[in-house]
Amino acid sequence: MKKLKRTAAGLLLAGVMCVQALPMTAWAVDLTASDVVVTDGDTTVSDTAPVLVEATTNVPIEVQCDTSQTDYFTFEDNGDGNYTVTGTTEAFRELENVSLTLAEDVKFIGEAAFANCTNLKSVDFENEEMVLYKDAFHGCSRLKTVAFEKIVDMLDYAFMGCEKLTTVNLTNTKLGCVGSEAFSGCSSLEDVTISITDKNCEAAQLNGIGQHIFGEGDSFAGTAFVLTFQLNMNKSNMMTISSGFYDSNRIREVRFEGDGEVGIGNMAFRNNTMLRNFDFSHVVVVADDAFEGCTQLSEIQLKNKNLRYIGDAAFLGCTSANDIQIALNDKLEIGEYAFGRRQKSEGNVKPYSMTIYTNNEDAYVLPDDFEREDRLLNTFEVVGNGELYYSDGNFSYCENLTKVNVGNALGFGREAFVNCYKLKSLDLTSAHLFDNEAFKNCAELESLKLGVYDDSQWYEGAFDDIMTATSDEDGNKISSTLELYMNNTERPFELGKKGVNCSANIEFTSMYNLTTVKTYGDGELRLNGGQFSSCRQLESFDFSNVTFIGKYAFVNTGLREAKITRTDIMIENKAFGSCDNLTLYGYTGSTVEAYATANNIPFVALDGGTTTTSTTGQGSSTTTTTVTTQGSSGTILLGDVTLDGRVDISDAVLLNKSIAGSVVLNEQAKDNAECYADGNLDGNDATTLLRFLVHTITSLPVTE
Repeated sequence: MKKLKRTAAGLLLAGVMCVQALPMTAWAVDLTASDVVVTDGDTTVSDTAPVLVEATTNVPIEVQCDTSQTDYFTFEDNGDGNYTVTGTTEAFRELENVSLTLAEDVKFIGEAAFANCTNLKSVDFENEEMVLYKDAFHGCSRLKTVAFEKIVDMLDYAFMGCEKLTTVNLTNTKLGCVGSEAFSGCSSLEDVTISITDKNCEAAQLNGIGQHIFGEGDSFAGTAFVLTFQLNMNKSNMMTISSGFYDSNRIREVRFEGDGEVGIGNMAFRNNTMLRNFDFSHVVVVADDAFEGCTQLSEIQLKNKNLRYIGDAAFLGCTSANDIQIALNDKLEIGEYAFGRRQKSEGNVKPYSMTIYTNNEDAYVLPDDFEREDRLLNTFEVVGNGELYYSDGNFSYCENLTKVNVGNALGFGREAFVNCYKLKSLDLTSAHLFDNEAFKNCAELESLKLGVYDDSQWYEGAFDDIMTATSDEDGNKISSTLELYMNNTERPFELGKKGVNCSANIEFTSMYNLTTVKTYGDGELRLNGGQFSSCRQLESFDFSNVTFIGKYAFVNTGLREAKITRTDIMIENKAFGSCDNLTLYGYTGSTVEAYATANNIPFVALDGGTTTTSTTGQGSSTTTTTVTTQGSSGTILLGDVTLDGRVDISDAVLLNKSIAGSVVLNEQAKDNAECYADGNLDGNDATTLLRFLVHTITSLPVTE
């Protein structure tokens, strides 16, 4: 009797469920209490004609998976109060649009237990620590929703081929195993979150994250998705992502939540051309080739203070990363070509910038060939006061590099910036060492600042062929300035060619766009032979620190005036050879005057002595004089309206402005402007000064 009752009840339940499961409107028999009678021995069905009613079946069928549902499921008793669902019956597979809930005591889902159950739409678990064996839901092609947060372990292929899944939240803080290809073929994924725990944080762990969890090969097809890692492991552990674990070409963004360190293994995301954004804030290790070929990666911000390693070619070919930031520390090791692009890639020629934050306490040495031949690097900047040393070839042949801030640089290795043609400005005042050809062929430099120290070493060719371009690619004229900051105190700093006992074994020659050289500080400077020869546009040189001018030092330059205040400076023969328009300024009786006299160079006395001028350059000369007297405002040097100790066209310009009323001269300037001795300051003085400058008169003042 009991068996009959159970059978009848089961038939009724199955009948109702099957009707509800129909995917369209269907006709069902409406059985009332008077239609079916169950007695102690027989079942009687009345002869009453059934009433047909219309039923809508779009609502999911809710099915409870517990050990009483033997019509639908098979179970295995684990002996500890928990059960494993090992499979489903044909009756279950005939249901459609099923919403399945597994009971509290059903903790395990056996191998392939629900494989190819295409009727499943959603799965929930009452147990908070579910374990799924291999292929548990493999091929459930209509499955959309799963309570992933209650899963603590899943083996290989658990959800393989579940192509309707869009969201995966494996957020259980006890999550251990996620098997190989667990989500392979899940082509509709949009958002995946995985809890990283002490059980699965290391790639080598047997019960950790498996290989190719999102598939490999053809299984890469599908939507691009966001991958988020929740870091729940002990702080002493580090999450590692190795090659073949998350290498799906569908990952478009990677995020990290929580606290903890992350290491990216060799080739972990190599050639993932969909990856656009990556949160590097937790990353402390990036192994060789980790992101090589990630052509859509937009930013690389490696700013974790504990960053320890960036491997060879780690970001090689990441041609869309327009902003790269790196935090240096004393433990960080950087491999070769870590960020290189070498050449412009097809379809992407955008320049990019790199910023280095120097948190190091000891001097940090950048690796050889750090950015060698990177033709897309446009700007390089160092932030912070940590000391840096630039090794051989660091930025050589970066032909589009235009802006550089080298930070607190101690030195530059061989060819460190060779052939960086478009560099515009360099402040190298902190550097003590320049190796061979360090800045060779930086042709478009407009400003170069160098610091001079007692231990400075500048090797041959360090600055060969700099400042040689007279115009940029747009045709704009280039005028350049060289500034020397003289910090040496123990001995003079010597610029000289090979074989000379000197601190700088170089020559600043043939810098065709160099117009101005300035010096600062108190250190002494010696210019050995040929230093600035053939700098044809050189018009101004500050000789304040110069104690020696060697042979040919300024031959074939554009110098028109040289003001040398040292009275005992040594000037070798032909130091100013072929400077046809040169006038020397110095003090009466100085070595400057003697050199000017010996070489027929015009000389202006800064102390009011006789001024000589040559009408044929450094050939035959005539003598002109300007009268210097004592006035109420001091020594008067007639014609020196600008009060710079010399008489030139700038004095005539200022005098004309004064007469026009646009400027007001002080008393000293007024006294010096009295070139036409009539007691008035007017056009006669301006005309007289101009006549003196063009040598139609030979002395000042002119009297009525």
